[in-house]
Amino acid sequence: MNEQQFAGIAAACDRLLRAPGTNLARLAVPELHFLNEHPSVLAQYASLLTGRSAGRFSNVPRAVIRAARGLTRSLAAPRAAALHLGSIDVVIVSHLLKPDQLHQGSDFYFGALQSHLQDHGVTSLLVLISHLAAARSGQDTQPFPFPRIILPTTASLSTEVHIWRQCTSAWRALRRESAGARNAADNRLAMLASRQALSASTVANLRMHAAVADICQAVNPKIVITTYEGAGGERLIWHAARTAGRRPLCVGYQHAMVLERAHAIRRPVAVPELDCDPDVILTLGEIPHAALAASAGLQSVRLIEYGSHRRATLPVLPQPQHRPRRCLVLPDASFHECAALFDFALDCARRRPDISFALRPHPMVDTRSLLRRLPVLQKLPGNVALSLDKPLEQEFTRARYCLYRGSSAAMHAVRAGIKPYYLARPGELPFDCLFDLADWRETVDSPQDLLTRMSLADQFTNSAAASRAASICERYISPVRPAALDELLAMVSL
Repeated sequence: MNEQQFAGIAAACDRLLRAPGTNLARLAVPELHFLNEHPSVLAQYASLLTGRSAGRFSNVPRAVIRAARGLTRSLAAPRAAALHLGSIDVVIVSHLLKPDQLHQGSDFYFGALQSHLQDHGVTSLLVLISHLAAARSGQDTQPFPFPRIILPTTASLSTEVHIWRQCTSAWRALRRESAGARNAADNRLAMLASRQALSASTVANLRMHAAVADICQAVNPKIVITTYEGAGGERLIWHAARTAGRRPLCVGYQHAMVLERAHAIRRPVAVPELDCDPDVILTLGEIPHAALAASAGLQSVRLIEYGSHRRATLPVLPQPQHRPRRCLVLPDASFHECAALFDFALDCARRRPDISFALRPHPMVDTRSLLRRLPVLQKLPGNVALSLDKPLEQEFTRARYCLYRGSSAAMHAVRAGIKPYYLARPGELPFDCLFDLADWRETVDSPQDLLTRMSLADQFTNSAAASRAASICERYISPVRPAALDELLAMVSL
């Protein structure tokens, strides 16, 4: 995909979302929220560039089977217990990606936010959307220091029937818009969206919407906070929150990197019939704050620089030239990114036994599943190790370089003085999360290229460029700012 195609798909997605008569099911189609240039995102739109489209009724049989299963689960599922928490000031909607999260005091995305709210005399409920294959749902996950609940993954029979009516209505409307599209690109996108209107992900989004609406009606919150990356699920959470007795303040937390071409996070959906955009965005630091503030579509949104609980205080570090010739390999949470970076690193390691490599999976990756899917990791060369248990800050003390693509861990590595190398792949739009660090990070495209550049970096250390890059990263990810919470809470009467 090239720049022009990227811009065209982004604009076409927004046209379909904002078309007259857009219903909740269309809003729930993940593919209509064009996030950014990450390969896992762009892969969803590959069919738009080939000129091919699936048959007219390609997704209908599977959708009918899926609807029947959903209705069966609704009949078999026990009735969800009513919430008896009384009124709650703040509802935080987060994500359950690993079972270990259920045994941690702080949330992966929001850290100790519930504790901070309690210090202000504010009550809160953490609602976890489960992404696990098998997990409890609709149950209070006590004992925990603060109220938490796993969102139900089933809906009542009447809700399930309503969801499928919405989906089939969206499917028919998108088919009509495809037939009347003014160009081939819009035709193919509307066809793709019509198929996705009947998909499992769209239905799951609508079930989530119904469950969040039930919770908000039960606890009547004054503030509803969730993550903010531009995804459709976030818009559904805010829309669901506004069905409660009072209109809560809807807040998004920009917890991840804003890539150079990030689209959905920089604009409102702005559907007149569906009130689904945030009132407030909490930002990660000074630089992303400025980037979002410069977005024309966000001028009516209140931005508050909040920071990140993941920004650890770095230990006293030796100068990079005094550290071992060790490269940290830092993929993001995508399995394909893990495979690409780890395979590349292993190739480099076999060529240069005098350089060691630490393969560090993203904390939200299931390590057992990764080892099963990448058996090469079970028998590594002597100069390669899996880094699973040590704190990342400890790994920084023993590394000179890092190999990365889209992971924000690379930004923390640069804070520690580590030289970053971005792995580019042929025919791909770059999605370098360190695109601002032009005079420090380097791009490589082959094992020999990386090894040569490492050797050159050892011979010619550019301390000034390293210092400038570290300063930018310090400004990109700030420590959590206590005054930010005061500013947010002052917007509502608590």
